[in-house]
Amino acid sequence: MKKLISCLLVVMMLITAVSAFAEPSGTGRFGNSDIVRRFLKETDRNTKDIALQVQSGNEGADLVIRVDGDNLHLVPRTNGVEDGHVQLNPTGIYLSADGDVTLLRYATVTTVVQDIVKQVDEMLEQVVQSIPEEALPTEAEMKNAINELNVLASAVKAQEQADAITLSSAAMAFVNKFKPEYILDLKEQDGSVEISLRSEAFATALAEALDEMMCNPDLAELVDRQAAINGGKAFASYQKDWVKYREATLEAVRSIKSTDTVDEDGHWTSHFQIGEELSDKKVLMCDTDTWINAESDVAEIRASMGFKNENPFLIYQLSVTPSSYSEKMISGDSMTEIRTEIDDGQPTRGYILTVIEGKEEMRVEFGPDYLYMKGPKGGISTSVRETWSGKIRYELVAETADGKEASIFLDFYQDGDSLVCELQD
Repeated sequence: MKKLISCLLVVMMLITAVSAFAEPSGTGRFGNSDIVRRFLKETDRNTKDIALQVQSGNEGADLVIRVDGDNLHLVPRTNGVEDGHVQLNPTGIYLSADGDVTLLRYATVTTVVQDIVKQVDEMLEQVVQSIPEEALPTEAEMKNAINELNVLASAVKAQEQADAITLSSAAMAFVNKFKPEYILDLKEQDGSVEISLRSEAFATALAEALDEMMCNPDLAELVDRQAAINGGKAFASYQKDWVKYREATLEAVRSIKSTDTVDEDGHWTSHFQIGEELSDKKVLMCDTDTWINAESDVAEIRASMGFKNENPFLIYQLSVTPSSYSEKMISGDSMTEIRTEIDDGQPTRGYILTVIEGKEEMRVEFGPDYLYMKGPKGGISTSVRETWSGKIRYELVAETADGKEASIFLDFYQDGDSLVCELQD
């Protein structure tokens, strides 16, 4: 009789975190750590059965999986005693229990479903026939109801089309006020292109666009109708807000300074600021410095936001190469950072760190043979190593914030053509 491949199904879930970061080639310091995946890959399923087996003391249960041509066999057993037998093939499903074999043809399943549908139709017909004749609508009433539904559906469709035309017309009228040749300056020099915003022209275009929109009667009717249905603001309320904040908004827009410079080598810098420099109010600034090399698949981005003549209150950094990825965001004493090394498109090692107001809140570190996570309420760590006896040992340790620990050990080893897993806590 063929030997059975013994393994504990539940451990697949426990070791996923470690296996996810295992080196694809399996040639690292712990080249045999991904023993489950390697064992399944090397197993000839055409000549060997697969059994998922769980044993505890003298008790054992397993599920034998066997492929025989077009037949798939599933045999559950308890303490070596067969509990049943399921066989699937193109004809149907064979079920065996207590010495009896039942064939459930796929065609039979289809027939049963059709019979159920037929029975439901008959029940509905009986319900309809049980309704008193005087309670049923006449043919004329039915036609009138159908006609009213058709009229209502046509009216809804016509209204939807009219609303779409209203919105698209308003949007086109708004966008047409911002023609690039009116609001942008373009300069080319020594392989660089500089694009600057004409803030005065932009403010004028914005004033004209919003003034025209606030005088659109079709748009007002649409907004009021939707407000009545959804409980939103009426169009008159938007008009009052625009009149109230019009001059302040335009004054802020006129203070905008925006410049983008793009070089031939992929270097792109951007500067944006808003606020009147001679006023008592602070000037808000946003600067971006980006370098992209398409040939080597390398990209670096740095962005900062803050008030002029002050330290930025937000800094963002991103670096991507074929072999690494890093991302960092800083705001005062708080920050989040991600760093990973990449091999063949897969992360192999790295860390994630989050600090809130100077206090470390979360740390995650991982490599080909370990994973460590620590948070405010505790931590989890996993590791894999080869024992003195040659077993591959996965260890999971959980620790609470008050120092309590719990651990699980999973030992994998091969016994002939079987893979055995032992669970210890």
